Amino acid sequence: MSLFDLTGKVAVVTGSTKGIGRGIAEQLVAHGAKVVISSRTAADCREAVGAINNAAGAEVSKYATCDLDDRADIERFAGEAITAFGRVDLLVSNAAALAFIGPAEDTPDEEFARLLNTNVHHNFRLCHAFRNALAETKGSLVLIGSIAGHSPGYNLFAYGASKAAVAHMTRSLADEYVKQGIRVNCISPGFVRSYTSGPIFEQEAALGAIVSSIPLRRAGEPDDIAGAVIFLASAAGSYVVGQTIIVDGGRVALSAPPTDSESLSASR
Repeated sequence: MSLFDLTGKVAVVTGSTKGIGRGIAEQLVAHGAKVVISSRTAADCREAVGAINNAAGAEVSKYATCDLDDRADIERFAGEAITAFGRVDLLVSNAAALAFIGPAEDTPDEEFARLLNTNVHHNFRLCHAFRNALAETKGSLVLIGSIAGHSPGYNLFAYGASKAAVAHMTRSLADEYVKQGIRVNCISPGFVRSYTSGPIFEQEAALGAIVSSIPLRRAGEPDDIAGAVIFLASAAGSYVVGQTIIVDGGRVALSAPPTDSESLSASR
């Protein structure tokens, strides 16, 4: 059997109608899993489920809406998602808020509170709502963080603080949930093509400036993140627990690539 085979597994992916979440869902299906799609909007969910099922030629996905900003909606969502295919082997907590971009001192109180509530507290409640179902299958829980939680990001103070908390929450939940056989890990993407970053890809100068700061000299794609999820969800990652995998083309760990002028100088 392939180390990356997910046949017979059922995954729930929040925020999975677009961008990174959609890419994760599609790759989970490609590797044999069935997937519960989720977002706030039923119409978006139906579109994603229709496209995925049509491509597969079978009912490999269903949906359940969830507004992660709404604490009361999480329990209802978990119940529907768990019963959709009768089990859950993987929860990918991908949905998040990016409520404010700007200098730290300008961060509105209400936006800071929303970031912490949605990205940390409500995601914790989401994990807890699926805990018993994952314990039954000795499943896996993957939280999606961000490199903003590991290295300061320009005008991303509050968002970065919330994602740093997600990385710590991963270790804390892993320490507790492992007693039930649940593996909890985190994936922290760097600059990846997504619904949020999409407009940047249409701005040649802005895109070039960002790509030039990435050691691999390219932007990430949803499949780059999906690959890490497949690893953690499959037999290939069965001995990995409590870890954060940074998927950013080397941006956090390595030195910044030289500019063209610096390269020319070094070659002389």
